[in-house]
Amino acid sequence: MTRRADEAGVIATQLAVLMPALLMLIMLAVQFALWAHATQLADAAADAGAAAAALADGTADQGEAAAIAMLAQAGNLTDIVVEVDRGPQQATAVVTGIAPNVVPGFRWSVTGRAAVPAEVFRPEGER
Repeated sequence: MTRRADEAGVIATQLAVLMPALLMLIMLAVQFALWAHATQLADAAADAGAAAAALADGTADQGEAAAIAMLAQAGNLTDIVVEVDRGPQQATAVVTGIAPNVVPGFRWSVTGRAAVPAEVFRPEGER
């Protein structure tokens, strides 16, 4: 098979054009996976915070501490904000943060929410 002289370097030119696009697609897939993992972490931390606050002697501060402790062990989130509310009927927790960045220019925030019925101690005579 012979090549014509005007086709020399066509493959190199095609690779030079297509490889950055291919690398960007791969990086976007990795970025999406990191975002999905960060979303699961935020949900799990919110669950832990709401569960700790919902205990019979639990407080909102204990719920925040539980959520922060979980994120400290697992976490790759940045700019973390934990809000826990312990009401008479339920405990709610909201965890927000920023997922890790692979692709420059993207800032993907995540939010996890959880609500758990509050435990209430009732003496034997009141049940």
